[in-house]
Amino acid sequence: MICAGVPGASLGDADVTAPPRLARPGEVLFVREVRRRQLLALPAARRQALCGAADVRWRSVRAPTTVSRGRKGRLERFGWQVMRAAAAAFGADDRRARRHLLRLLDRWAKGRALTRWRGDPVRVAYDVDRLLLPTIVGWWLVREHPDVPAEVRARVDGWLDGLVARSVAFRAGLSPDRRVARNNHALLGASVAAAWGALTDEPALLRRALAVHRAALATMRADGSLPLETARGARALWYQRHALSSLVVIDTIAAVQGLDAGAGLPPDRDLHRAVRFLLDAVADPRRVLSYALANVRPGPARNPYVQDLSFLRRRPTGRHYMAWAEIYLARFPTRTESRRLAATLAAHGPEVRPMIDEYGGGHLTCFFADPDRDPFSASSTRSRDSVPSGPDRESPRTSAPSGK
Repeated sequence: MICAGVPGASLGDADVTAPPRLARPGEVLFVREVRRRQLLALPAARRQALCGAADVRWRSVRAPTTVSRGRKGRLERFGWQVMRAAAAAFGADDRRARRHLLRLLDRWAKGRALTRWRGDPVRVAYDVDRLLLPTIVGWWLVREHPDVPAEVRARVDGWLDGLVARSVAFRAGLSPDRRVARNNHALLGASVAAAWGALTDEPALLRRALAVHRAALATMRADGSLPLETARGARALWYQRHALSSLVVIDTIAAVQGLDAGAGLPPDRDLHRAVRFLLDAVADPRRVLSYALANVRPGPARNPYVQDLSFLRRRPTGRHYMAWAEIYLARFPTRTESRRLAATLAAHGPEVRPMIDEYGGGHLTCFFADPDRDPFSASSTRSRDSVPSGPDRESPRTSAPSGK
């Protein structure tokens, strides 16, 4: 596995103290046994509805040894198969899904997939990290199953360890002056390091991820906006949401390991304030306009006066860029931001679930949804929850996942 001497993050790494050992080594996004008991208490049909993959045809995907920007078709097909098969295997005890996932991961490990980079390394590293997060989560959910042969486990472990090591080394080598060393790219890479560090009991990796997480929140404005993301013109809120996805994932992995990702930060620099700003600006885009007018690399939409809010709806591929909301709602069900978040997504529906996405780690509805309550239903949301409101000061900064 990656040695403990991983190069430190350039963003405040010295301010983070690694614990001598993790509270729950081997766990990543939640405590598996707790969530498994919750799912097993449900009727089989309900488990299938939450986690099943009856609509998916299991197909093998050829392993691309070389990865280059602009040729992501196989990566996206692989990612979708991994996310759906992992959820079905874990949540619905689908043996066919588990066998398919193991064969697919082993095929890519044997083929040394993604080990050669071609083209702009910043863009290629981003594409690799985007795929690595759900792949690590998927592997975590089947890695210890009796069906996994020892040689397959060793092969997949070695393949993923090499990819994570390259990702960490690449990001550690970037000049701190570069935007990609500090923005959503850095946070995505940190979420990969956090996931692998938690799975393989490597506190140095989690330490690095927490440094990047805290540095991002330390630069947050008092209103909750992230400067590097909200300067992106018509996609200012798109990228605020993008960064939030990785911030939520890192915060959650840390909480599973008994750590407060926001420790040491001022009270007005927390995850909830960033969520609140996103919701406020979705309801009233004028709140982001002064930042968006910088129009830094805005992407396909060029008019900063019109925010691209398409991330609030499920994409044609079945993915949902707001899938991280499932984690947030499960961890902070009583916060005002959670009620507003559910109401905002419901208003842009009509179908919110299942919420699946690489940036959140996979099938987050299966992993986190409360089976007894649909927060996106009309009976659970109120129109007042979608309008801006003040901070909810009754809830703590963070809470640890309870396994759902």
